[in-house]
Amino acid sequence: MRTGLLLVLLLVPLAGGSTLLAQQPGSPQTELPEFLARHRDALRPLEKIYDELANENLPLENERGQSVLRRNLEDQQKSLHELLATIDSLTSAPEDLVLATQLCLQTEALTDDLFDLSQAAYDSDREELGNRLSDIETVVDRHAAWIDSYLLKLAADRQARLSELEKENAELKKKVGELSKSKAPEPH
Repeated sequence: MRTGLLLVLLLVPLAGGSTLLAQQPGSPQTELPEFLARHRDALRPLEKIYDELANENLPLENERGQSVLRRNLEDQQKSLHELLATIDSLTSAPEDLVLATQLCLQTEALTDDLFDLSQAAYDSDREELGNRLSDIETVVDRHAAWIDSYLLKLAADRQARLSELEKENAELKKKVGELSKSKAPEPH
């Protein structure tokens, strides 16, 4: 029964802590929804570009027949859709550390894909397409820096809260131990 009480006492502050964290003015969580909307808007043109590239004859191989892209177009397009789904999920759960990490990794991968595609476009004398891709890459790269900061702040807040809970747990264990000793029957 004591263990159940300790568990309840530990979980109540944890549940309330994430709500307080999300409501602090100036915290990354309060800025996240508008950032995610901007990030999603910056990615919208890519869906059309990928559709165009799938129907075009953009040379994606070098003179030796090797791909100039790290990943094929279909995989890149699938990754874009997964990134957009992560944005939607994180909008609903801004304190989710796993989703924030996933967003960070997916955005970094997209930056690499955009670099590859823009280089392929420039190499194929498709300067307009290369410029469009480079412009999107620049925006996504800036967004990646914001996401990195957000992720680090979220992790630091979680670590600080975990340290608080560990301290509270140690204090509760000490109090329970003291109570157990004071209520223990004295030997005859």
